Amino acid sequence: MIAPEEWSSELKTRRASAAEIVEHHGCDAFLVFGSHGHAEHFRYLTNFAPALGDAWLVQAGSQAPVCVLDFDWQVEEARRRSDLSEWRARFGAAPLVAEVLAETSPRRLAVAGLERLPVKAWETLRGEFDTVDVADDVARLRRGKSALEVRLLAEAARLTDEALEVARSEARPGVSERELAARIGQALGAEWAFPPTVISGNDDPIPIREPTERRLENGDTVMIDIGAGYEGYQADASRTFVLGEPSAEQRRVWEAVLRASEAALDAVRAGVPCRAVDEAGARAAEELGFRLAHRIGHGIGLATSFEWPDLAGDEEPLEPGTTICIEPAIAQPGAGVMKLEDDLVVTVDGYELLTSSDRSL
Repeated sequence: MIAPEEWSSELKTRRASAAEIVEHHGCDAFLVFGSHGHAEHFRYLTNFAPALGDAWLVQAGSQAPVCVLDFDWQVEEARRRSDLSEWRARFGAAPLVAEVLAETSPRRLAVAGLERLPVKAWETLRGEFDTVDVADDVARLRRGKSALEVRLLAEAARLTDEALEVARSEARPGVSERELAARIGQALGAEWAFPPTVISGNDDPIPIREPTERRLENGDTVMIDIGAGYEGYQADASRTFVLGEPSAEQRRVWEAVLRASEAALDAVRAGVPCRAVDEAGARAAEELGFRLAHRIGHGIGLATSFEWPDLAGDEEPLEPGTTICIEPAIAQPGAGVMKLEDDLVVTVDGYELLTSSDRSL
């Protein structure tokens, strides 16, 4: 657990940096919107995201932020976690947010979360002020993780490693994918980055899907993709193993996955363009006659797949303190879905792994 005073210091630093963004754009007020399941910016500034409904933060100048929720169930929890005293709630909160904004009478409003804000809600809020979308600036602020954030991700990764070991020990012929996923979910603990993925079999390779009632058999490839959460920070890791002795084709595909992982990891360090990491992994797989099933990886933090960077699409260089996963996967008839995914922190000279569970086939 993180001590309240450490969280308080961390949040003050984050909010001060956000205030600099608002000032840089010449704005006199700041609105942060978080939709259910996508409230990363809001959580970053408050250490809280509601279990249900949307979340809003309004700040004018040097005044203390006012936060608004759709439901009042968690207001006291939010107050304690955020170190902010002013929390309000109303079912269908947009009119209440409009009232809060009217109290501040902004001339120029900085907004983070505009891309997810419902049109009807925005029409309710819209006043006689100019609007500046600062989502990219806030997202950039979140790229380099603080020491506290790395500690939280490391704990999420540790819990994920433990659950991957449970998956390996519990997978046996006769167990269904859903049964194994349920057991993994229990091992992950109370907070998940996403529901556990279990894909078994060799002849119908779908890179990602929900677990089914299919029962594991001898000779099966079994791919597990899971992530524990801890204080909002989300790990994301995968392991693949075979029930029994791997076939020649399974070994051949797994060798390509390992080569792709090694090549991508070798490319990781601060200053390297994101796409160069993807290209290194893809090239290693292609040299052995395979194509990767999807991008080589993405950022992790308060989200997984939605966190910067997209290693296949971003040209910008990796930065020290960025946390990412490297996840080469090959979907091949005869070998099924084979994937190896690890979490890491980018450093000046390379990286530090956060996940370390058994990688053997």
